[in-house]
Amino acid sequence: MPPISQSLHEEVAQRLQQSREATLATVRARTDADAGDPPQIGPGAHMVTGDDSPEAEMTAHDEQHFADHETALLHEIDAAIGRLESGGYGICVSCGCDIPEERLRATPTVQTCIPCQERIEQDQGGGRGPTM
Repeated sequence: MPPISQSLHEEVAQRLQQSREATLATVRARTDADAGDPPQIGPGAHMVTGDDSPEAEMTAHDEQHFADHETALLHEIDAAIGRLESGGYGICVSCGCDIPEERLRATPTVQTCIPCQERIEQDQGGGRGPTM
């Protein structure tokens, strides 16, 4: 028997797919450009005549940081979708225990139970936790 209910499986599958599509659209908006225009993450994308070069570079750096974050989020979403399809969703990747459905609903990309996540954060000296 799967570790999660069928209704949670369907809810999470839908939420993950919607999040994946929205994040992909955001990444594409940052990296795609009209003919002749640099992408938003490109160093020349934020320069206009008389513009402050360091400010444009900082803006391009921020765009790159956002793109990196969104790419990492896509990997988390894809990993969660893979676990969902393979039957491993809802099982802590650290200890193998079931992850409570409330935690999965709150953060569909979560990979660990609360005790394991707390241990990971203590070992890392903090940590940001799941992103979705």
